[in-house]
Amino acid sequence: MSILKPLLFFSKRYLFSKSDNNAINIIVYIASLGVFFASAAFIIVLSGFSGIRTFNLNLLKLTDPDLVIRPEKGKFFKFNDDLNTILNEEKEIKSFSKTLEEKVFIDFRHKQKIGQLKGIDSNFYKVIPLDTTVFLGDIPRPDSNEVLVGVGMANELSLILSSGERPEVIKIMVPKPGKKLISNPRKAFLSKYFFPVGVYQTSSDHDKIYLYAPIEQTRQLLKLPPGMVSQIEIKASNAENIPLLKERLQKKLPAYKVLNRQELNPLIFKMLNTENLMTYFILLLILILAIFNIIGSLIMIIIDKKENIQTLKVLGMDLDDIKKIFLIQGVSMTMISGIAGLIFGLLLIFLQLHFPFLYIPQTSLAYPVEIHLSNIMAVLLTLFILGFLSAYIASKRIK
Repeated sequence: MSILKPLLFFSKRYLFSKSDNNAINIIVYIASLGVFFASAAFIIVLSGFSGIRTFNLNLLKLTDPDLVIRPEKGKFFKFNDDLNTILNEEKEIKSFSKTLEEKVFIDFRHKQKIGQLKGIDSNFYKVIPLDTTVFLGDIPRPDSNEVLVGVGMANELSLILSSGERPEVIKIMVPKPGKKLISNPRKAFLSKYFFPVGVYQTSSDHDKIYLYAPIEQTRQLLKLPPGMVSQIEIKASNAENIPLLKERLQKKLPAYKVLNRQELNPLIFKMLNTENLMTYFILLLILILAIFNIIGSLIMIIIDKKENIQTLKVLGMDLDDIKKIFLIQGVSMTMISGIAGLIFGLLLIFLQLHFPFLYIPQTSLAYPVEIHLSNIMAVLLTLFILGFLSAYIASKRIK
């Protein structure tokens, strides 16, 4: 403890005192500014990616449920009383919906497209709030021949919505089940006409593929018996208890697969995690380049203080203690500049959150950002480690 006070005293003195050589002062200022802006960029970009991640996950909530129950084998299964009892007895289930899904061929006024038809029951909008994304027309009425179409699909088909004054129809076709050789292509498909009554908008990938119709009409198209479904979609009462709910349902339903939202979209989650990791390493590289300036400035300071170092040696200070002086100075220089940059970056993020000045191109949506303690701690820890390494490298020049 007795040697610590002198070390802190000399480190503080060398840190805040100007050199007689103006060039060294300029080098120190430039190095500090480099760390300042690198640190600010670090927290801004990490916060931006956190905002984008949440934005994408919120989009998934508009198209995918908390949990899905699917058959272990095959595409369809019968929803029976046993399944209904198990789901109704589970207190953590807020609501559930039976859906029927199949790839279809769509024809509207001689424009064709392959899509995914999803038959939905009356509980569907309690599980997934897709009705909140309808910006044109309305949702299909139960047991009607009406269909809800994504904006991407509507644009590709040049779709016109059906109305009482001007009815419009979409022809939806699916291949007939069976393995027999098809001799007449016209008889190879099951078909049904639907009235397009609404257009929804979620994400571009989903909007171009999915259209929604009442489940009974979808069963009629697919020639399936009553009660047949593709999956059961579940809305949990508490998002924090989804893992436990999934585990309980899987034990009760061993013949089925219980999947969460991440398992339904593995590629999206892998992409988000990979992008976040790659962004961190790119920013780390930028910060490392900025830290190199700190090493250079510390070496220049050491050279400038050569006479002072000799004086300290004469006064009986060990070489290791002298190195510690410049080690503390280097870490302090990095942390002060870095924390200042961090505060500046957080201030810009705060302004974006409350007084947006950046918007997603071609939209009126503010660019999403989020402040997370984990991002702040990641920046501080990275600054400390790099600051320590740079100061350690520079202090090794003292002999």
